[in-house]
Amino acid sequence: MPQLTYPSEIFPGPPGVTIDVPATWGPVRVGGTLLACRRIASDHGFAPNVVIRGFQRTSDFTMRHALEELRGFVAQQQEGSVDEPFELELGDVPFVGVNVSWVDPQIGTIVQIHLFAGSRRGRVVDLLQATGSVGGNDAQSAYAEVQQVLRTIRATA
Repeated sequence: MPQLTYPSEIFPGPPGVTIDVPATWGPVRVGGTLLACRRIASDHGFAPNVVIRGFQRTSDFTMRHALEELRGFVAQQQEGSVDEPFELELGDVPFVGVNVSWVDPQIGTIVQIHLFAGSRRGRVVDLLQATGSVGGNDAQSAYAEVQQVLRTIRATA
């Protein structure tokens, strides 16, 4: 009887990813993520954090689709706003990024930096989505810290 294995050449796992975090940050287990981390101590009720997810999509999936899905989510939020997308390269991997924000009734303003990278493998697109979040009274001062963590992303096939 033939045996199928995951991960394997036929059924590869998600891309690998590495980030560098400040000494004041630690790992967090979050379902559905490849990795997640946050500032360990936060005096403002919302800890700055970075979450990285991996998805497999059909071969017709593009970065435009990823941005449209994100716009749809933000449009459902109170005072949701989506900035213009931008492009950057992290460790020789091209990413498309976009900043979004909305108002949460309990936290206040939430600002997120979303970075998307994709690689096509046959009939599948491996999508990597990194999201850095800040919120509440600490949002403005924590933004640069989250941005710096995101700049350290290194993705591998």
